[in-house]
Amino acid sequence: MTRVIAHRGYSAKYPEMSREAYVNAIPVSDGFECDLHLTSDLKLFCWHDDTMDRTSNMSGDVHEMTWETISKATPQPILFKEFMDIAMGAGKDVLIETKHPQKFKGLLEKRLKAELDQLNPKIDMSFMSFDPRAVWRMRNFPGRKVQLLEKKVYVPKFFADVVAPYWKLVTKEWVDQVHARGQEMYVWTVNDPEVAKRLAGWGVDTLISDNPELIANSL
Repeated sequence: MTRVIAHRGYSAKYPEMSREAYVNAIPVSDGFECDLHLTSDLKLFCWHDDTMDRTSNMSGDVHEMTWETISKATPQPILFKEFMDIAMGAGKDVLIETKHPQKFKGLLEKRLKAELDQLNPKIDMSFMSFDPRAVWRMRNFPGRKVQLLEKKVYVPKFFADVVAPYWKLVTKEWVDQVHARGQEMYVWTVNDPEVAKRLAGWGVDTLISDNPELIANSL
């Protein structure tokens, strides 16, 4: 059965990757997706862009700002630990994307692993990046390894357990090929119910959506 993951939380209705977006995704999704950056003082927090400009009342490069400063933004960002506390408390799956390129390079994955070791989560986890080097750095993390794709490419099974393309790239033949190699397919970002039904009918394992309630109700 195809699961539905809340992309940056329930971001169609609430500020993306805010506590509100994740809490309100609990009853309408199978799990949550988040993107991760490091602050200048190496705090791991949930944020998509390299800057604060698009989705907050602040401006500036997140990698040059301390967590004390970033935490005062509106809407308020959350630390990775808070994200995981919400997911673990609700027993929800998580899809965790490390954002690259950025100034900290492999330190981002090292900090992520250290926090996971402290949390010792007992939920289903997937670790993702558009950067193949980041996926490889996460190869020993406790969960699935996901290569995000913006074009159709072959991803060997030893490299990633999952391939995750943009929805417009997906064909039934490609889904079948991925499954025949023993991999899963996650598809982003699916906000159209008719597209969702088609992809689920082809056997796509996970749909990532800004509006998980709409997509889950369409399946």
